[in-house]
Amino acid sequence: MKKYIIVIAVLIVVAAGIAYRMYNKPHRDPASESAIEINATELFRAYENNEAEANTLYLDKVLAVSGNVAEVTTNQEGMTVIILETESPMFGVSCTMESATLTAKPGDRIIIKGICTGYLSDVVIIKGTVVE
Repeated sequence: MKKYIIVIAVLIVVAAGIAYRMYNKPHRDPASESAIEINATELFRAYENNEAEANTLYLDKVLAVSGNVAEVTTNQEGMTVIILETESPMFGVSCTMESATLTAKPGDRIIIKGICTGYLSDVVIIKGTVVE
C-alpha cells in the first residue's frame, strides 16, 4: 500500500511541474520571427484542397499573408479582425490583430504577419501585425 501512495505522490508532483511550466511558457512574438511569405488566395486554396498537407506546411508557423482586405470587424474580445479576399465569395483568411488601432479598409492591399492556427471555413491567423 505504501508503494502505491509513493507512486501516486510522484505522479502528482510531476503533473504539477508540467502544468506550472506550461502555464508560465513565454508567448510567441510573430513580429520578431521570420515568416513564410504567401498570398491569401494560395493559402486558402492549399487548405481547401488538402487540409492535412497544408497543416504540415503552415500550422503553428509564422506567415506573412498578402492580399486585399475584404472586411474589417471586431470580435467578442474587442480585437480587430481583418478578412482577406480569396477566390471563395463566402470565406477567406481571417486575421485577428494584436493592435486595435488600424486604418485598413475594404479594398486595401495589405500584408499581415501572424501565426496560422488552421482552417475553420476560413484560414485562421492570430497575433497579426501589419507589415509595412
